[in-house]
Amino acid sequence: MVARVVYATPEQIRSLIERQGDVPETQRGLARMGDGTVDLGVQDVASGKWLESHLCGGILFVAGLPNQAYRIVLKNRTPMPLELGVGIDGKDAQTGRTASLGRGSLRVEPKSTLVLDHAAQGPLMFKKVDGDAVLFDTSPQGRTGLIQLAVFLASDAPSIGPEKLRASQIAPFGLFPIGRPEQYR
Repeated sequence: MVARVVYATPEQIRSLIERQGDVPETQRGLARMGDGTVDLGVQDVASGKWLESHLCGGILFVAGLPNQAYRIVLKNRTPMPLELGVGIDGKDAQTGRTASLGRGSLRVEPKSTLVLDHAAQGPLMFKKVDGDAVLFDTSPQGRTGLIQLAVFLASDAPSIGPEKLRASQIAPFGLFPIGRPEQYR
C-alpha cells in the first residue's frame, strides 16, 4: 500500500482539493489511509497541534507554510509488524538519495506508532510548492510537496496459513469459482 500526502499553503490546498474533484473529509488528528492498515497524520513541531488536513480521493492534503517544521505520525493498526519506505519531496527519508516506493528500513511494530520528525537531510520542513503538478505526480520519485509512504508487511512477520484461520474467517463454499481459487490469493 502507498499512502500519499500532498502539502502546500492553506490557499493552495483549497485549490488542489477543488482540482481533485472529490468530496474532502476534514481530519482532526490521524486519518485512516488506504485499506485501513495505517492511520496517518501531520503535526506542527513547535506547538504539537495537528495541522489542517483533509482526506480527499485517497490523498491526505495538509496545509503548511514554507519552512514550517513538521512531524509525520503513523500508526500501525494491524497485529503484524510493518516496514516502510518514506519519500519526502523526492528524497528517501532514510538515505537522502532519490526516493523510491521500495521497502525501507523503518519499522513499525504491531499496534504501535512511529513518529518521524527528521530525515537524512535534517528536520522535516515544508518547502514552497509551485503549481498543481504535485497532485498528478504518481512517480516513485515524487516531487516537492509530495510525501509518499510505501507500507509492506515486515519480512519477518509470521505467516498465517489456512490451518490457523478460524471457521468464520474461511470463505463459504461457492464464493470462489471451483478449480480457480488461486486467482484470489
